[in-house]
Amino acid sequence: MAMRKLLALILLAFLTSVFGVNPALADQEAYLSPSSVDLVRILAPPPTPDSAAGKADLKAVLDAQENRTPAEVASAQADAEVSVFRFADVIGAGFNAANLPITAKFFDRVRAAESPLVKAAKLFFNRPRPFLVDPAIKPIIKQPPDASYPSGHSTFAYTVAIILANMLPEKAAAIFDRAGIYAHNRVVASVHYPADVEAGRIAGSVIDNVLLHDAHFLADYEKARSEVRHAAGLQ
Repeated sequence: MAMRKLLALILLAFLTSVFGVNPALADQEAYLSPSSVDLVRILAPPPTPDSAAGKADLKAVLDAQENRTPAEVASAQADAEVSVFRFADVIGAGFNAANLPITAKFFDRVRAAESPLVKAAKLFFNRPRPFLVDPAIKPIIKQPPDASYPSGHSTFAYTVAIILANMLPEKAAAIFDRAGIYAHNRVVASVHYPADVEAGRIAGSVIDNVLLHDAHFLADYEKARSEVRHAAGLQ
C-alpha cells in the first residue's frame, strides 16, 4: 500500500511539472480512466522523416519560421500557456479564472483527464521535435522536453473548444477559429509539425466524444456552463 501511494505521488509530481495538472484534483473521481481512450490505436503514425509527407511537414515548420511576423511571434509566445482562459479574446473579458471559480476547477479536471492520454501516445510514437531534426529550426519558446506527436497543446485547444462551443453555441465559430490559432501557434513557435497539430485535433475530438457521454462529467459541465454563460452575458 505504501509503495502504491509513493508511485501515485511520483506520477502526480510528473503530471504537474510536465502538463500543469493540479495535484489537488487527485482525490476527486477522474473523468476518464487510462483505458477510456487509446490514442495509440486511433491516431495514424506520424510521417517518417525521409517520406514525402515528413519532408513537407519539416518544410512547413521552416516556412512558418521564416515568415512569422512580430505579431505572430507574440501570439505564439502567449499561447504557450496552457489555459482555457486563452479563449477570453473571443468569449469576453469576463472569461477569467478569478471571475469563474467553478469553470476554472472544471477545466483543470478536463486537463487532468486528457493529459495522460496524450503522454501515452507521445511515448509510443516518440517523434522527435522539429528543432531536434533540423538545427536551422529555432524555437521562440522554451523547448518542450517530451516527444512531438500528437501535440499536447493542440489536443487541449480542441478539447476545450468543443466543450466551450457546446456551452456557447452562439460563439461556436469564433471558438473553433481560436482553437485553430492556438494549435497552429505551435508550428509558428517551431516546436511542432502540422501533422502533430492535426493529430491533436483528432485526439481532442475523440476525448470529448467520451467525456460528453459521461454522467459525472456532464453534471460538472452543467454547473460550469451556467457560470460561463452568465459571464458572457448570455444567461
